[in-house]
Amino acid sequence: MKARKTAFTDGQRELLTQVLDRIVPSDGGLLGAGELGAGEYVESAVAGSPPQTRLFIDGLAQIAIAGHESQSAGFADLSDERKDEVLRAVESAEPEFFEELVRHTYIGYYSDLRVVAALGLEARPPHPLGYEMEPGDLSALENVRKRGPIYREVKT
Repeated sequence: MKARKTAFTDGQRELLTQVLDRIVPSDGGLLGAGELGAGEYVESAVAGSPPQTRLFIDGLAQIAIAGHESQSAGFADLSDERKDEVLRAVESAEPEFFEELVRHTYIGYYSDLRVVAALGLEARPPHPLGYEMEPGDLSALENVRKRGPIYREVKT
């Protein structure tokens, strides 16, 4: 069994879960990204890169600080509207972090098989099961074909 890569403390994971639920909140029958567990994907994705890990640890710290400045109890106790205001402020102050946060959130969320099924999609590659492909114009390859192989065959 492969061990999961980790980068965050328990407190950072809890904050990340709350933040992810504001980026992709629950809607109808779909859970929010945090509730769904997209934080595990985000953490695993950034844990393999020290610069990404640092970016996320610093970004989460900025969210925690902004949450405490807004209400001394912290981000978790803010109303959804205040959480969104805090996140917009951090997005303005730390655009690189926020862009990576949103990108990893979407990848983790929309690759979850429960979300794929809830959206009425099939968890498979789009081709070759029935998608029509338009025939392409391969005439541009004619010079390559005329040139012939440009490698040397090796006999074994």
